[in-house]
Amino acid sequence: MSRGVLIIVLALFSCGSQEGARSPLPSRVGTQGEVLVVCTDEIWAGAIGDSIRSILMKPYAVLPQMHTETYEPMFDLVHKNRFDFSKFWKPHRNIIDIEIADRVETQDPSVVFYKEKYSQGQIYILAKARTQKELAEKFSERANEMVSLLHDVEVKRTTYVTKLALDEVIQRKIIDVWGLNLLVPKGAYTVRADTAFTWIDRQLTRFRGSNNHDVQQGFFIHSEPYFGSNQFTLEHILDRRDEITKQYVSGPTEGSYMQIERRMIPSYEELSFKGGFASEVRGLWRMENDFMGGPFYSLTFYDEPNARLITVEGYAYAPYFDKRPYMREIEGIVKSVETLQPEEVTHQ
Repeated sequence: MSRGVLIIVLALFSCGSQEGARSPLPSRVGTQGEVLVVCTDEIWAGAIGDSIRSILMKPYAVLPQMHTETYEPMFDLVHKNRFDFSKFWKPHRNIIDIEIADRVETQDPSVVFYKEKYSQGQIYILAKARTQKELAEKFSERANEMVSLLHDVEVKRTTYVTKLALDEVIQRKIIDVWGLNLLVPKGAYTVRADTAFTWIDRQLTRFRGSNNHDVQQGFFIHSEPYFGSNQFTLEHILDRRDEITKQYVSGPTEGSYMQIERRMIPSYEELSFKGGFASEVRGLWRMENDFMGGPFYSLTFYDEPNARLITVEGYAYAPYFDKRPYMREIEGIVKSVETLQPEEVTHQ
């Protein structure tokens, strides 16, 4: 057995999460996607620092500048020495605390995940080893787990914020049309809502420089009868999306319509979603015969009682802003979808 251990102390997404509930712990601090790394300057400049940066600052998939020097990273890193790790920093939303020492408890490299050590909803990662080399190797072994954990937690946090202000009228419309419960934030409006295609649009205004700029988030719901597993392939999902958006999603210019940007290959992943099989796709969209474009996130899952394949997706148009926070929020909203039983549809 290889040396080292990874322990997840608490289930991070359990139904019993106390996010927002009364708690003796202070509220967490820090901006979305920020990770605080506590270690010496020597460690930060060495193999461990290099390992953490390569893991957590890789490009966020799939965003417009991901293959350029101006890409948006998965996370933003902040480094603090231990003597600076004060009461102000301890409530930070995501902390990686690194100890390198030759003691009994550091003989086996370990990476231990805690929830709510110093603040509500906090993720605290304690990493220990005798040498930098051993711990850097342990971080590399667990890279995918650490990225998935931190990303999923950030997505969950956006969902909590969305729940604070919901558009219950649009939610009810989606229940009536689709038998689905989906979190819909305030400020959204319905472009179209029927069993062929539903389009929810949300127009935001954000300030940058000396001007206000428009930001758009949109959400689609569509379905098709389920015939076989080949409908879960990336090719089928992309072709189906292009077919749907060409028919229903027009742009500001006459003759323009939304399509997938095929020059940037979308990412595809199969996953378990609320007890069933699903696939998620991240890619870029563009307006044919126009200049608009941006990222999208889609989730396709099998609705067995109705023998149909449902796709729920969201997209962003934010030409003057980073896309990462908008896409994490979109992913949280899309993943909030729940299939309701007939009796639940009636009583919702």
